[in-house]
Order: sequence, then structure tokens, then C-alpha cells
Amino acid sequence: MALIKCPECGSEVSEQAASCPKCGYPIREYVAQLKAGNPQPTNLAALHAANLDNSPTSQKKDGKKRAGCTILTVSLLIVALAALAGWYLFFRGGNDTDERVAYNTITRYAQENNVDSLGEALNVYFDTYNSDAYHFSQLKELSDRFFTEQADWQTADGQNTKDAFRHFLDLHPDGFFRTQAQERMESFVYEEAIASNTREKYEQYLRQFPMGRHIEEIQKKLSDFDKQEVTVEEKVSIKGTLQNHFDAIASNDKDAISVTLARKISSYIGKTDATEEDIYAYMDRVNSSNRVIVFDVKDTQIAKVEIAGRSMYNVQFSLDEATYTADATALLNTDGEESEEKPVPSSVKHFSGTAVLNESMKITSLVLKQ
Repeated sequence: MALIKCPECGSEVSEQAASCPKCGYPIREYVAQLKAGNPQPTNLAALHAANLDNSPTSQKKDGKKRAGCTILTVSLLIVALAALAGWYLFFRGGNDTDERVAYNTITRYAQENNVDSLGEALNVYFDTYNSDAYHFSQLKELSDRFFTEQADWQTADGQNTKDAFRHFLDLHPDGFFRTQAQERMESFVYEEAIASNTREKYEQYLRQFPMGRHIEEIQKKLSDFDKQEVTVEEKVSIKGTLQNHFDAIASNDKDAISVTLARKISSYIGKTDATEEDIYAYMDRVNSSNRVIVFDVKDTQIAKVEIAGRSMYNVQFSLDEATYTADATALLNTDGEESEEKPVPSSVKHFSGTAVLNESMKITSLVLKQ
């Protein structure tokens, strides 16, 4: 086996070798072409390049190159995943500005009891963010409380009764819908007060809703009641006027009876637009016999009303007319005081009376029915 020099690198190599072990030059083809009389074969450069690519050294270099590419690919993938994780944490985990804005907006709606906006904002938040969001747990608790109360409110609203709204407020005294429930409750109490038109109901409204929507109207109603309320002094004066009037009739005292009458008498014992002469004529008829009459005004019921800015008094009363004989009247003292032995009337008549007195406690109308 002869040795030849490699035409590429000059190394000695067996002429039977397929290629130069050092540089990879195609020795076998080179030797064959020499024997064929072609000392410089033209296609051996390309063949040498192919051998270089398939040489162990070349394969080692290719392996390193492929390993580098793999490392680069993995590194880029890791960077991409890290960037994606960062985006997720930023935009879905609470560092996101939008999430914080949403949280602040929801909190403001809750503080303002803006229930329409609050419910919508909560739904949008939970459609956008998941449990990794920074304020998720806080808003989840708020959401559960809000929607539970909303269901109770819808039930009370559907029943639309005072008891239903009172029950709702008992369950949620500081709830999101308390303003609506209080307004509905107030409407019921107000309507009851107006329907009853009593001081008790108006005062009940004031106790329950001291800052209510109808406060001015209710206060005016109570002021009207105060104006219509008859004082003890007024009651005494009215009964005294009526008693003096009938005492004057019994004693046939024109001067005394005129003191009890207003200037204009709209009606008197069946006489419309009565004059003093009409009243004196009636008094004369009562005293046409020699009998002694004693009148007793009782059971006065007085209603005070305002007419054209002036107080008027409508009076319902009972009147007893007792008639005494001459013997019985002897038992009466001249000063009007009764003796120890009370006289017995020969007859007693009972009347129901209606009178109207003006603010000066003068009679403007008088009707008697037996």
C-alpha cells in the first residue's frame, strides 16, 4: 500500500483511503483520475466541499450551531412567557390603573347609594377581572351583600305595603336601598295622616320623618289644629255667654240679652236675619205667663274654625228648661242662691241647641229643637 501526499493539505495518506483524514480531500477519486491520465480533476473541489460537510469536524460544528439555535429559541420563548406573565399581572392583578379606577368608582357608587350604577359597575368588574385582581375579594363581598339586598328590595317593592317596607328596613337598616324604602314608608304614613286628618296622625308623621318631604304641609296642618283648638278660657267664656243669654230670657231682661248678641243675627229660633225686636218678641212670649223659668246650659261641644281670617265657634249644647210654681219659687233667694231645701220644678223640658259665636263671643245664630 503506497502513500501519497494529499493535494489539499500535503499530508501523507494511503492511496486507498477514501479521503484525507485531516482535511477530507477525496483521495480515492483523486487516485482514480491520476490512473486515468487526468492529473487535475475539475470536479474534485465540489466533492471536497461535500466531504468537508460530512466530516466529523464539520458535523461537530453543525451540532454546536444547532444547539445554539435551540438555546436561543428557548431563551426567546422564556422571555416571551415572562413578558406575557408580566402583562397578565399588570392588567389583571391589581397594579392595573383601570382596575383601581373601577374599584374607586364602585366604592363611590356604594357610598352614594347609587344603586343603578353600582349594580352595573359590579357586573362589568367581574366580567373583566378574575380572582387575581387586587380588589377582587373586597368587591366580591360587596357584590354578594348588594345583590342579596337588591333581591329583598324587589320583593318589598312588589308587595308595595307599609309592612313590607318596614320589614325591609328592619333587615337592612343601613342598606343600599334604605332611601327608597324610607320614601315609600313616608308616603304611606303621610297618606294615612291626610286621610284621618287628626293631630295624632300628623304628630306620628313628624316623629317618624322629622326631615320628611311633606314636613311643611304637616306643620301647617298642626298649626291649623292649634288655631282650631279651643282653650279652657274660650270654653268657659262660650258657655257663660249662652247661660247669660238664657238667664236674660228667663228674667225678661232686654239689656242683659243685648250684651250676648252680635250686631247681625243670621238666624234665631227659626227666624232668618232676626233683629233685636224679633228676639225681644220671643222673650216676651216665653214670659207671657206668671211661671218662673230656670234654664241650664249643659254638655257644650265646641268647634273652632277660621273664616276670612277670623275665629268662629260652632257650639252644640243641651238646654234644660225647668218651670216652678209660686210656692216653689219662694224657696229661691232673691240673690239667685238656692236655699237648703231645693225647690222642685213642676215641669222640665229638654232641648238640643246649636249656636254660632263670633271671635268676640257674641251669638250670631241660635237654633233650638225639643
